[in-house]
Amino acid sequence: MTLQRKITRSIKNNLSFYLTGSLLTAITVMLLIGAFAVSESLYTWADAYYEKTNIEDASFQTQIPITEEEMVELEKNYDLTLEKQEYLDFTYQDTKLRLFSPAEKMDYYTITEGSDLKEPGDILLTYRYAKANNIAIGDTMVIGQDGTEAKSAGQVDNVSAEQGDSVSAEGKPFTVRGLIMKSDYAVMLYDLSETAADKSGFGIGIVYPEDFAALGNGAQQYAVRYLDKEKETAFRTEIYEKYDTQEYLEKASNSRISLIYSEADDLVAEFSLYAPIIMIIVVAVIAMVLRRMIKRDGKTIGTLMALGYRKGELVRHYMVYGMVPAIAGDIIGVIGSIPFAKLFCQFYFQDLEYTEYKVVMPWKLVGVAVLFPIVVYGLVSYLVLNKALKADAVSLLHGLQKEKNVRVFRNSQANLKFVYNVRAVFMNASRSITLIIGIAVATLCIVLGSSFRDAWNNLLENKVPLAMLGGQYEYGFKNYQTENPYGGDAIFDVSFGASADDSRFNLIGYDEENDIFHETADGKTPVYGEYYMTSSAARTYGIKPGDEFAFYNTVTMQETKVVISGIVENDVLQLVLTSKQNMADILGRPDTEYNVIISKEKLDIPADLLRKNASLKDYENQVKRLSSVSGIVLQILKVLGVIICLLIINMMSGMIVEEGKRNISMLEVLGYRSKEVRQFVMTSNHLLVPIGFAVGVPLGYLTAYSIMAASARSSGMYMGLPVKPLTILVSAAIVAVAYVLALCLSGRKLKKVDMVESLKCPLE
Repeated sequence: MTLQRKITRSIKNNLSFYLTGSLLTAITVMLLIGAFAVSESLYTWADAYYEKTNIEDASFQTQIPITEEEMVELEKNYDLTLEKQEYLDFTYQDTKLRLFSPAEKMDYYTITEGSDLKEPGDILLTYRYAKANNIAIGDTMVIGQDGTEAKSAGQVDNVSAEQGDSVSAEGKPFTVRGLIMKSDYAVMLYDLSETAADKSGFGIGIVYPEDFAALGNGAQQYAVRYLDKEKETAFRTEIYEKYDTQEYLEKASNSRISLIYSEADDLVAEFSLYAPIIMIIVVAVIAMVLRRMIKRDGKTIGTLMALGYRKGELVRHYMVYGMVPAIAGDIIGVIGSIPFAKLFCQFYFQDLEYTEYKVVMPWKLVGVAVLFPIVVYGLVSYLVLNKALKADAVSLLHGLQKEKNVRVFRNSQANLKFVYNVRAVFMNASRSITLIIGIAVATLCIVLGSSFRDAWNNLLENKVPLAMLGGQYEYGFKNYQTENPYGGDAIFDVSFGASADDSRFNLIGYDEENDIFHETADGKTPVYGEYYMTSSAARTYGIKPGDEFAFYNTVTMQETKVVISGIVENDVLQLVLTSKQNMADILGRPDTEYNVIISKEKLDIPADLLRKNASLKDYENQVKRLSSVSGIVLQILKVLGVIICLLIINMMSGMIVEEGKRNISMLEVLGYRSKEVRQFVMTSNHLLVPIGFAVGVPLGYLTAYSIMAASARSSGMYMGLPVKPLTILVSAAIVAVAYVLALCLSGRKLKKVDMVESLKCPLE
């Protein structure tokens, strides 16, 4: 009981240590719980929502339409649900609007605001699109051939459409009846090659079937749900043989549906990396403080041993000091994680269409997150104390523990202040190492945030321009074409699956005379008829020139193995390029056909032939959206780095003052003024901060590289990591400002030193 009274006194005397350790532990716990809460909430919401709306298992497109009678027969033979879906694309104030008629069997929509369709002439719009474009319930949208415009009820303007040929030039008016979310567009991606939702520039509209038919000929696809998964392969074989399937997309490969899950997984992986990094600081601080505590309390410990206290009892007692930051940090972290998780969920659910969701706290993982610091700090404390208490009672009582004898600058004529600071660094090695670790981790966070900004800029400026293989516009056709009166390069562009991991890439078949592929990444001229892979795909699949690559047709499931002859510089899209003849053989189609045109100029192609119309500008806008969203996280990282720097410097300065009381008092006796004393005592860290920064910079870039590599594996887009001197200088300035601020805050502790009591103290 008597021993336990020392704990309260120790906390008062080492308040900065306990505050720093507790706050850093709390941040670690909050990050872990927040990340897992977002992941759990996304998974819980998505699973329930997709089940409620009867989400598809896959979708596919065929060259030969499937009649209603044939669909009924297929459903009966293969124990599945099959539905034909059509859509039309229109433009509205430089945004894209895609219209559907209501689905009857799967991929249902849910109403967020307003009511369902009541009569022909009504339209439902996705929530975020309507809000972003100031479209309210009751407004009239005029959709037709000469333009698309949204006006208040009663106002009508001319309209124009990308697709549609069955309405008058004045267009067809629709009344906005409600705001919705469509389940198979949970993430609003206009094209599946995109990785960032465009909630304001792309919207979905639902209209009655007769209204849809009046607007034009839509692009067709089929959605399927399997009641018996074992019959899936047989079904896919039959539709390919009878209806000439062009593309088959499983739910897991449909990013409009599955991106929610991959974002949840990436978040957990990323923040599981940050948490241990922060905890390293606390572990180093605990080890340092406990060693110094044992050294300071040596005679007290010797007395206790002489009185019969066993080593194990003393170890358990001093372990409590190391456990206080864990327990206090856990309490603060768990309490803080509740509002933090709510804010974090709000941030991530913004990627979805507006929806009601519930924050799901992962209570089992909360227990793990709470126990983790306790176990780690407890183990570190035990190991440090077990080693530190090896001395016998007599040595401890007489203070005969080995002391350091620093001989640096012995008999030197160097400036006294400089010699004092250098010797302070070497004499207090554990304190110096801990400070270096703290500054290194703070620098890591700051550099991590800054380097990602450089990476986004590098992606936008240097990599996106190569996304379309030198083209500016891409036109995807609903069906395979044979004649090309439009211009540009007519190619095969079809999605295939990699045999190694079932991920998707696109196989490109190009003509020998073309304007899109003339050089590999190493400057060589490609040999027509051989296979080449983009750098994005090569990085994902670990392929080098000369390696074999196996892939399969997602329609026929037939596998093909090829040798990759070279790498093409393109870090945005995962592609394999070969001759049109090779691809025609794989597809079983004539090599005179094509389904995509890539062009450097904008082409005049009838809109009703197209299922996709994209430009390089679309890729640029996508990257800008991703960059703006990630910018918030990057700023949080920088703030975290500043907080770590402030806490560590403030704690170390407090230790310097506490342990140097006699020296401070002696300097005052010798006539040094307060400002001179501060410069004399508090400047030893000046030598260590640059070292910590130098260690933290490469660690920050290495961490950024590992995160980017992991992100590239899931998104297929590799940003690159340029090392810019300006970024390093700005990071150094941030660390320097935080350091100066921390010194100003800790300078007050010098004024609290009692000169008389300090000179009486025999501990120094």
